[in-house]
Amino acid sequence: MEPRSQDTRLIIQSGTTARELYGNGSMCCSEAVLTVINRKFDGGLSQDILIAISKGFCGGIGDAGCVCGALAGAVMAQSLILGKGPLPTDDDEVRKASKALYDRFLTQYGSICCRDLSKDRDPNSDSKGVCLDYVESATAICADLLLHPDSLQKAENADDEIINYHTGTFATHGLKPVRF
Repeated sequence: MEPRSQDTRLIIQSGTTARELYGNGSMCCSEAVLTVINRKFDGGLSQDILIAISKGFCGGIGDAGCVCGALAGAVMAQSLILGKGPLPTDDDEVRKASKALYDRFLTQYGSICCRDLSKDRDPNSDSKGVCLDYVESATAICADLLLHPDSLQKAENADDEIINYHTGTFATHGLKPVRF
């Protein structure tokens, strides 16, 4: 079996598992994403600690509708995996990886704001609606970036394109893109 096909299977399986955990109501968005990446990539967090640190990101940070909880869970998971081990990734590389994850999610959905992303979801329904897709996607993007760190360079080179594409989104919220 080709290594790339094993990676593809792990990426798909990670996204699907997170979607199921979130969809069946056993976890919120951020908890489901962090749980799956922690398990699949040997993050080493106990489930109690994992839930405790990710719980506040549910519903866009405490149901405030801000940063998508699935994206926040993915960034926490990615940082956990990259920051541990015998040769942890340095701070700059973790930040670049987080930015690549953010950029891919933003490019795919046009927003990272829970309120914007879930505006068509019925708040009185038990259905998780479109948020199921965000959980699955954030988990898959995180797994892909962990398995293929070479794709970070491609993401870094795409910054101008992403910023140009989303200038309208930034302006809608009264923001300007930030460059470091």
